[in-house]
Amino acid sequence: MTVQSPDTAAPSLPRSPSPAPATLAGASVVIAGRVLRQFVRNRMMIIVTIAFPLLQLFMLLAAFNVLVRDTQDVDYVRRLAPLIVLTTAFSSILTTAIALWSDIRSGVFNRLRAMPLDMRAYVVGRIGGDFVRIMGVAVLVTLVAHTVGFRFSRGPLAALGFFGIVALFGMMCSALAVAVALVAQHPGIIVRYVQMPTLVLTLMSSGYVPLDAFPGWIRPVVGVNPVSLAADALAGLSHQGALTAPVLGTVAWTVGVTAVCTAVATRRFALLVKRG
Repeated sequence: MTVQSPDTAAPSLPRSPSPAPATLAGASVVIAGRVLRQFVRNRMMIIVTIAFPLLQLFMLLAAFNVLVRDTQDVDYVRRLAPLIVLTTAFSSILTTAIALWSDIRSGVFNRLRAMPLDMRAYVVGRIGGDFVRIMGVAVLVTLVAHTVGFRFSRGPLAALGFFGIVALFGMMCSALAVAVALVAQHPGIIVRYVQMPTLVLTLMSSGYVPLDAFPGWIRPVVGVNPVSLAADALAGLSHQGALTAPVLGTVAWTVGVTAVCTAVATRRFALLVKRG
């Protein structure tokens, strides 16, 4: 019988290399792809962000197109279509905030924390995916509006500016959605503090009717409404109207709201990552 010497060590197995950490850009692209797949598979999100705005476009045109044309001497679709494009971005605040809140509370966020992943990629990917979705939906709604008379009459550069304003507005909406999701304690708060303000801002805007149609005492409020400014900028870039004040106003609102939301979201996100 052969007895193994106590000094003889058992052969050690080679250690498997740990996975290399994903780069911020690579991980962000993966998260953005997940956001887009979730959108395509979620019927409610498609209804809220595409079907309902288009239904609103057709119903309002059917109800008020002749009246606005006869009383204001304006082709109503040229005023209404830009607002409908904006509502596709505005309505995404609620769905995006709830989806992000669900990821944080359902364990998805904790699983990502356990991976060799820069957690900033989650927020960057989330916003990037939402941005691609918002722009894709905006292009789709614009094409549908084209079938009922909406036209770009100021050339290709103005058309690019049109979608540039949509991109700015969408960026503001995405930043707001992330901040709300990180602050809210339950989905009911998100619905309460997002749905009503967005509805009021949309209804009290110059997108549905010209500013002159509002009572004099409320015109200053309607005039500085971010939805009014963005809608007027889109109307001016697509057909006719003032450009400087609406464009600068939209940029100012975007920078201001995005800066505040970024500050709030950065602090809350850092606490969330640290606390787990």
